[in-house]
Amino acid sequence: MHTSNKRKSKTWAALLLSGTLLFSLHTPSYAAAEQNAPLPKPSWTSSSLSLTQVNTEKDVIVNEVNAVPAKNLVYVHSSQPVTKTSSNTKLDWQLDSLQALDATTGQLKWNVIFHEKSGPYTTYSNSLYTSNGTAYVYMEYSDGTKKVYSFNTSGKTNWVKNVSNSSSMYLLDDDTLLIASSPGVQSNGSVRSAISLYDKKGKLITEKTINGSVLKAGSDRIVVDASKQTKVGSFWQPAANPKVEIYDRTMNRLSFYQFPSNANTLGDGGGESLAILEDGSVIMRANFANTGNKLMGFGTDGKLAWGRAIAGDAYVQTAGNSYTLFTGQKLELYTMKGQVTERTFKEEQPILMQVDRTQDGQYKLDFAKKGYILDPQTLDTVHEYEFASSPGLLDGYSTYNNHIIYQINDDALSKYVLKTASAK
Repeated sequence: MHTSNKRKSKTWAALLLSGTLLFSLHTPSYAAAEQNAPLPKPSWTSSSLSLTQVNTEKDVIVNEVNAVPAKNLVYVHSSQPVTKTSSNTKLDWQLDSLQALDATTGQLKWNVIFHEKSGPYTTYSNSLYTSNGTAYVYMEYSDGTKKVYSFNTSGKTNWVKNVSNSSSMYLLDDDTLLIASSPGVQSNGSVRSAISLYDKKGKLITEKTINGSVLKAGSDRIVVDASKQTKVGSFWQPAANPKVEIYDRTMNRLSFYQFPSNANTLGDGGGESLAILEDGSVIMRANFANTGNKLMGFGTDGKLAWGRAIAGDAYVQTAGNSYTLFTGQKLELYTMKGQVTERTFKEEQPILMQVDRTQDGQYKLDFAKKGYILDPQTLDTVHEYEFASSPGLLDGYSTYNNHIIYQINDDALSKYVLKTASAK
């Protein structure tokens, strides 16, 4: 691995910001901006961010765009396919990089490329970011090695951890990094996972090996599927009605819940099928034979608090201590205590309508020709924007944070500052 500041132009396989976006503000909570004011020209557009290493193809996968206002940085984690020159692995090769841009100027401040000359390429990667700019990157390499890196805002390595098995990373609410590693399913269908928690300096806080696989971690909670899996053909299939265990950050098991035999938690409906709220509450979605979909709410003590019937086509999204259900034209806002409010949207919907959580914890809805940023506590409009033609489809190739959109356009990153009353 080495750092580089070289940037040359190549075509990115990124979604383009199609058409002109028109923004306006729309609630008493925010002073109204000029109606139908055009999206301002970009404050800046960076130079090309494409890698130019040997054997790389032009197609680029943008894994993450993450803004860090506290450090005036924007991160772009991307990968490019690599033409294989040997049969050392059956997995596809890729070349990963983590690039940091100055949020004021768009200039590249540093670039980490996860490949040394003649060294292994990456086959899988993932990244997480704290609010103060620490970047955690997990890499699996073509030679079988697996590593977790911690970088500071100068692009210097804080620490590196080698892990022996495929792993997942999660950030808890105090910026504790949780690494869950597992060798996979055993011959009898059981799964064992090694859980390690590290502070920002890379010091091990605690570790424990548990029965089961981590489904999700966040806030002060770790949700585990403790069921045995079933082999179907040559593949292992997780239990549709899992035994779910909930742990706190000290790895103390708070509770367990066995979903009944008529429940199926595998992939029904849209949005988040499992989510951890800011206060540590957990919601899980399941489809029950003969009765339909339900959300199951587990309180801060980890115990089942309620079950709420929802439409089979409801899209679920959480933010903070709330969650939303979007069904048809109606968006409903709930907390663990019940419904707070709802809104009806009559805008034309795209084929795959969804609700997203923005980086700063608000709700975002993009319709066919119009989109909204909504307050997570009231559903009041923070920003309302119109597409002159087709939607910009910001998902996966941009981030919204504090009235700013950072958007991948062609082979570069652009910054759009949305107008507010204080900015006029």
